[in-house]
Amino acid sequence: MMHTHAHFLLRNQYLKLQTANLKGVEAKPVSHSLLEWEAKVEGLKDTLWEGAVLLLTLHFTESYNSVPPTVKFTAIPFHPNVDKDTGSPCIPCLDSEWNPSISISSILLSIQTMLSNPVLQGAVNPEAADMLWSSPSSYHRVVLECVRASQELERNRKAVQLNSHNRPVRRIPFEDYLKTWTKMATTKAGSWMRKESLEDLIKRPETFAMYHGTPDKDSPMGTQCETFRALMYGTVHQPKKTKPVSEWRQARMDQMRKIYLLYRTPDMLTPQVNVQRDSMATRSLCRAHDKQQQDLWENEVDKLVAWTHSLSFEELEEE
Repeated sequence: MMHTHAHFLLRNQYLKLQTANLKGVEAKPVSHSLLEWEAKVEGLKDTLWEGAVLLLTLHFTESYNSVPPTVKFTAIPFHPNVDKDTGSPCIPCLDSEWNPSISISSILLSIQTMLSNPVLQGAVNPEAADMLWSSPSSYHRVVLECVRASQELERNRKAVQLNSHNRPVRRIPFEDYLKTWTKMATTKAGSWMRKESLEDLIKRPETFAMYHGTPDKDSPMGTQCETFRALMYGTVHQPKKTKPVSEWRQARMDQMRKIYLLYRTPDMLTPQVNVQRDSMATRSLCRAHDKQQQDLWENEVDKLVAWTHSLSFEELEEE
């Protein structure tokens, strides 16, 4: 993985901070790119801000160290040189006096000194500057409240970190994990969420009728409804009802039987002649018999062809 110039500079800054052993100042990166940092600054001893623990964030860009980082307080203190809206400290080394040789430790030490040595000229928090100028005792009371609030936040932060580190980790089977989270689920499937099945439709006549369609299925609306129901519920084949055979259809069936059975057994109707095949008369009789039988079969085939041409595909499908 290729690293930028800013990455190497910030890594060196972090190594120097670890060996510097600065009192009341800490900082460390919180991202793999080293562009996001967290810092902690404590108030100097024997000053108004003694005992304060203030957290800050430092955001660097790939242009570091040509440009300064963006520094902000996490909990904004009441101070003439701290913007009350953004939490950015107003110190020269982060603005007009920035140069590439300024280190992260120098920035944090400057902020630590700024807390105890406010500058009223060009203050970014005019309310704090006016209070410090006109009523120093009131300003002191507000600062002491800020110190106590920062100490309370620091205790809570340490308690959370301690609980997270001391929390026991126990391995459990996946079945137990799934069972536990299933019980904790807040959304459960209701009866209205269940998909209709064919059995449920059969139990309700009105729904079953809508499912199978109206009797008028040949109309355009009926065809459209059948397509919609097939898409929504799938296709279901209804058992066909047995219809009574009409007289006309029965007559056609009888005619078909006659055509098939009329000349089926000509040999049974014609007596067998037991003669010698070697005589001329016998040969003539056999030829006449074969010619008659061939004519009968040709006549049957012609009737079958004519009857086939008269068939209706709709009637065959209904059968």
